[in-house]
Amino acid sequence: MKRLTLITIVISVLIIGACATTPKVEEDTKKEVVVERKEPREPEDWAKYYTEEGIKALEIKDGRVDFDRAIRKFELAVRAYPKSPTLYYNLGLVYQRKGDDQNAVKYYSKALELDPKYPMPVINRAAIYANRLEYNRAIEVCESFLDNENDRDVIVLSALAGFYLLRGDHINAIQAVRRILIQDQANVDALKNLGMIYFLNRDIGLATMVTTNSYDLRPDDAGIANNRGVLYSDQGDDSLAMLYFQNALNNDPKNLSANFNVGAIAMTYGDAETAHERFSTVLAQDPDNLRARVGLAIALRGLSRFKDAEEQYKKVLEVNPNHAKATFNLGILYYDHMNKQVEAKALFRRYISIADGVDEDHIVHKYLADKVKIRVEQN
Repeated sequence: MKRLTLITIVISVLIIGACATTPKVEEDTKKEVVVERKEPREPEDWAKYYTEEGIKALEIKDGRVDFDRAIRKFELAVRAYPKSPTLYYNLGLVYQRKGDDQNAVKYYSKALELDPKYPMPVINRAAIYANRLEYNRAIEVCESFLDNENDRDVIVLSALAGFYLLRGDHINAIQAVRRILIQDQANVDALKNLGMIYFLNRDIGLATMVTTNSYDLRPDDAGIANNRGVLYSDQGDDSLAMLYFQNALNNDPKNLSANFNVGAIAMTYGDAETAHERFSTVLAQDPDNLRARVGLAIALRGLSRFKDAEEQYKKVLEVNPNHAKATFNLGILYYDHMNKQVEAKALFRRYISIADGVDEDHIVHKYLADKVKIRVEQN
């Protein structure tokens, strides 16, 4: 399952990566608030207090995040100071991370009503559509914002480049990047995207050059370090790749792409414990990330937690019944470890019907013919 993820200038909930200006819960407000606190008095103070409580609820504990508690706290912050677009953005972000897109869009729209030039709700709302593979709609959201006297907003331009990349439109992606570089030739986010475009076009020389220059400018940027790791992994050098992925995590321990990539490489070397930790970190922030959930299931299988692995595969298939990797790997789990050969063969036959390029030498045919020698482990 070693398919690594690059960082693009797209928001963190996207599978392909996170942005350099990663959407995060922002502490309110446009007014300066009191630092010393016994009991909040002013509306701004209460907003800050509840925002801090909401942030605490978003901390990862035992691989989970208490979204409901965070929502309650951010709702109290909004009630305390309803004039702040930042507070509505925070509430929308938590709903989005929880998977409630309808409420996320509602609060992003409210934030934009209060501040039409606020970029973060724009790219998060666009990412909701991109996660549904509605790339044209995501692009329209960004372009509409840029056309509304915001044409120089580098954050949305960076996101726009990322959405064009997801659509496979490299020409328009480059044009979006150039709109940034015209303003700032050393813009690290734009260079990051440009390096990725070259990589996807398989121009490894230019990709390496741009990524190296970006890294020299900003060695503390988690996204750049991650992309540098992807380049080395693509060249077969997992040692250097892991060095840069770890560098990315040192800069940002919650970075989605770097955590995913460390998990993917760890699993190829049989380090199920590390893979479990990294994929859990991704899913605590992005529960809809099906690739990470399959990775977690494979790691759980490696830890002999077969029932837990089965549960994760089923969660994937509930969302996408035609998910080929989840289908095949659940079959492996049943056949190799849970003594459910009948169910396994049904999954293998389904895998053949939904997967692309299953040739005659694929191991799935050996499983169907009972030609794979397996010692069933007891659970």
